[in-house]
Formats: sequence, structure tokens, C-alpha cells
Amino acid sequence: MMADATTTTTMIEEEEEDPLEFEEWDGISPFWHHCVAGSLAGVAEHVIVYPIDTVKTHIQCACSRTGGTISKSNLSATKNSLQSATKKISAGGGLRMSSGGGFFTTMRMIMSQPQSLSLSDAARPIEMDPYVGFKRLWRGVHAIMIGCVPAHALYFSSYEAVKYTNLREDGSLPVWAGLLAGGAAVIGHDAIMSPLDTIKQRLQLGHYSGMKEAALHMIKHEGTFSLYRSFPITLLTNIPYGSIMVTTNELCKDYLSNGHHGTPPSLAVCLLSSSIGGMVASFTTTPLDRVKTMLQIQKLQPVTCERYGTCPNVSATSSTLDWKQVLRQILRQEGVGGLFKGSLPRMLSHTPAVAISWTTYETAKKWLAELQGSR
Repeated sequence: MMADATTTTTMIEEEEEDPLEFEEWDGISPFWHHCVAGSLAGVAEHVIVYPIDTVKTHIQCACSRTGGTISKSNLSATKNSLQSATKKISAGGGLRMSSGGGFFTTMRMIMSQPQSLSLSDAARPIEMDPYVGFKRLWRGVHAIMIGCVPAHALYFSSYEAVKYTNLREDGSLPVWAGLLAGGAAVIGHDAIMSPLDTIKQRLQLGHYSGMKEAALHMIKHEGTFSLYRSFPITLLTNIPYGSIMVTTNELCKDYLSNGHHGTPPSLAVCLLSSSIGGMVASFTTTPLDRVKTMLQIQKLQPVTCERYGTCPNVSATSSTLDWKQVLRQILRQEGVGGLFKGSLPRMLSHTPAVAISWTTYETAKKWLAELQGSR
């Protein structure tokens, strides 16, 4: 009896000292909880605010060689081309351009773009784009939906792993650890999302009939590297973005939770703290995002601009630019303010996106834990 009791005690101690770290690796939830919750968060984040992201892409790209808008002095020069373009567009798809480059003006312009596709093969017959009107704001969303599931699963898993490793005894997270967790989470995420984000932005501008055509055309004419051309600047953008966002989010959660570390935050705390984190991070990293966008689209412009000549002096050269050349071009033609072009829609998309993503993540993680506990 004594031997049996000793053996049982030893087994219990071994189980307590050597838990299944893969399953209980953060001390709270199983590993797969973070993967599922992160995937759901990624889909919710990207899909819900996707139209705002489309507007941001157009604002950052349209007429970029001339300061981003058609000024009053240029209106007379492009009047004839605009009138000719309007006659060519089918009913319901009329072109509306104005001298302003604001958020709602750009949104109206996107929804009024021509219904025919801009194809990579000029010999192919003209096809009708199924994305017309309001649906035009969702063009390319499927590219992001495919990538965001594994990318966000990896993002939140990395975040939790680094965060749990560096927690203080009271359950709080040091600032440096928040920066580290945010940066680590971004690396795996961007390795998956960078090529899909490049394709997404080109589809947003109205080019290609779908993901397959975009990828094949880029590989054939620009090389496989074109899919990852923006990867270094993407990391340079998203690592500080993730670090700033996670750190701000954690600090706000600690402050709003009145020092109750280690306990799941309330829905209101999640929404507010993640919103602040997304807003601060998105604004501070806008210059890097502008360079990244121009690297990904290179010489492409929105279809309306390219087809009807409403963007004066757009270069048609086939040469590709690196990040230094893009940066110099923006500064030379638009000044420092050009680096912050698209900051408003970027903040309008990222603030709710981060709130949706992190709130969905925390809610899904809590729901999965309750579901497992009820079994």
C-alpha cells in the first residue's frame, strides 16, 4: 500500500512539474484555442473594414505622380478626356471625378468606375467586371480572406507565446515585452500576407480578373520576387506598428482594468484599449505604409486614371523602383506631407479593425474555454 501511494504521489508530481506545454502553453488556454480565435479575428478584421482599405489604397495611389489630385489648373487640360470617357461608360457606371481627393469623393469615384475589366492580356476580349457599384469597394477581398486565416492564427499564437514568457509575477506585461510580442507576431503574419496583400491592392485598383491572373502575370513579367518586393518595407512598417499597437493596447487594458492583471478584460475594455492602440499605431506608421503601397503597385494606377487619361504625366516606364527610389519620388513630387497621404482612411480602417480583431479574439478564446469546460 505504501509503495502504491508513493508511486501515485510521484506520478502526480511529475504531471504537475511537466505539463503538456503545447496544450497549456500560456497557462490559460490550449494552443488550438489561440489558432481558432486568431483566425476568426483575422476574418472579422479584414472583411468588415475592407471598403475603407480600398479607399485608402486609391488615395495613396491615384495620380501619385502629380500630388494625388486633379487640381483646378489641370481640370481644363483633362476636360476633353473626361467628357470622352463619360460617353464610353455604360449606363450606371458613369465616371465622377472632382478636383478634390477626399475620402467620400474617392469612394464615389471607385463605385463609379467602368464595368469592363483591365486585363493583363490585351488580345483577350473585353470582359465585364462582376464588382460594380458598391461591390466595387470589395474587389480583391477573397485574396485577403484566404491568407488571413493562417496568418492571424500564427500572429496571435506568437503574441501569446512571447507574452506569457515575459509576464511579471503579478500578471502584468513590461513595456519592452509588449514591444517584443508585437514584433514577433508580425514576422510570421507578414510572411504569409505580403504576396496576397500585393495582389489585393492591384485588384483594388481594378486590374486583372482575379488572384490567379494577377499572380501569373506578375511572375511572368516582373518575376517571382515581385510578390515579395515589399516584404522588407512591410516588416519595417508592421513591426513598429505591431509593437506600438500591442504596447498601447496592454497599457490601456492595465489602466482601464484598475490593476486587475491576469483576469479576462471586459468587452468595453477590449474595445476601447484596442481602438486606441490601432489609432496610434496606424497614424505613426502611415509614411512607411505609403512607401509599401507604392512598391506593391509600382507603375499601376486606378483603372479609371489609366484608361481615360485623367492622371496627367503618369509615367509608363516598365522599370521597377526600390524603396529608396519610391521615397525620393514621393518627397520630390509631394513633399513630406505626401508620406502621410491616406492617413485618415488608414486610421478609419485600422482603429475599428484592431478593435474588432482583438475583441473577437478575446471573445472567441473565452467562448472556446467555456465550451471546453462544459464538456
